[in-house]
Amino acid sequence: MATKQSKNGENINNFTIIKDGTITSVPGFYAAACHCGIKSSKKPDICIIYTPEDSICSGVYTKNKFCAAPVQVTKETLKKSKSIKAIVVNSGVANACTGKTGYGNAKKTIDIAAKYLKTDCGSIIVSSTGVIGKQLPMDKIEYGIKECSSKLSSNGGHDAAKAILTTDLQTKEIAVSFNASDDEDIIIGGIAKGSGMIEPDMATLLVFITTNIGISKSLLDEILHEETDKSFNSITIDGCQSTNDMVVVMANARSSVFLKDKNSKYYDDFKNAFSYVMKYLAKKIVMDGEGATKLIKIKVINAKDIADARTLAFKVANSNLFKCAMFGQDLNWGRINAALGSAAGCDFDSDKVKIYFDDILIVENGMGVEFDKVEVKNLMKERELNFTIDLNYGDKSFEVLTADLSFDYIKINALYRT
Repeated sequence: MATKQSKNGENINNFTIIKDGTITSVPGFYAAACHCGIKSSKKPDICIIYTPEDSICSGVYTKNKFCAAPVQVTKETLKKSKSIKAIVVNSGVANACTGKTGYGNAKKTIDIAAKYLKTDCGSIIVSSTGVIGKQLPMDKIEYGIKECSSKLSSNGGHDAAKAILTTDLQTKEIAVSFNASDDEDIIIGGIAKGSGMIEPDMATLLVFITTNIGISKSLLDEILHEETDKSFNSITIDGCQSTNDMVVVMANARSSVFLKDKNSKYYDDFKNAFSYVMKYLAKKIVMDGEGATKLIKIKVINAKDIADARTLAFKVANSNLFKCAMFGQDLNWGRINAALGSAAGCDFDSDKVKIYFDDILIVENGMGVEFDKVEVKNLMKERELNFTIDLNYGDKSFEVLTADLSFDYIKINALYRT
């Protein structure tokens, strides 16, 4: 299938990356953001993502037992509602660990949005991010919803991407398209936030994805869960899990294409493009890790099973000693070995382990080997570092993205509430 060039974007496989694409690059989606007074910085701190269409919506959420009120309410809404038209997101206050009052405020946010958007409460979901333990300032929330609902625009996606940020240094947004007929494109757009406390199931990340395709709820659920495991559940900044995380997809069926099941025409095209959007945003989150100077890929290969490969990859990726060494541009392979060996319950033979930095062998049979120190020193200066751990114990693999641990990470988190 040929990919159209009309979006002035870059071709990837059978789809095109839309230049300056975002969630409102998708037909039928609108967004707006404003500063309602939650953040002292005067930056945007609330936004609305909206479509007038009856949309299928799927979500995945944090598994933290201190699950925030907006996550609870959104999960409940998506279990009952057949159509979602709006998402209201605030940043600065997480509305987590806020008891019955916080739960009530999440519900009240929906009531307020329903009034100004002139739609049913059951078609609205909510999301929050920010400081834990504070109640939402509902007067400011209402002001923000009123402002945003009056400014909804097909150009508002970039503003929404700014409004959901907390400690992030940059926005994270993308849109891609593929051609489904001579005159119709299927478009997928996404925005994300996340910079620290990134860990599977998930962490302090929020992701909102829109598409104009028609799709069955069961199929969208399946695709979302599968691709989340390959993207947002395969990254870590610091091994800490937060309370508010969610990934939500809205499909408004504005196009004539409908995916009933895996045998449907365009299923493979959609899944391929959707997967790219998820992995792109996940990578952007790691690259924007709090104080991060390195993007580090840890790939464990030839493990006994996927569970072992995953556990071992995360053991290395979450090793503070390893991450600090990467910040110091010190190829201390002993810290990798130590992290691998501490993974309880994982079955492998340490005497068979090989480790590669890029394509340079640095460990063989569990022991260090001679390598070109000048070449390695130069590679350690790169923004992206790649490690492959070959267990020589099976045929399963797993890959994790992480970041280094810098002075700025401590500074950011030490001063977060002050």
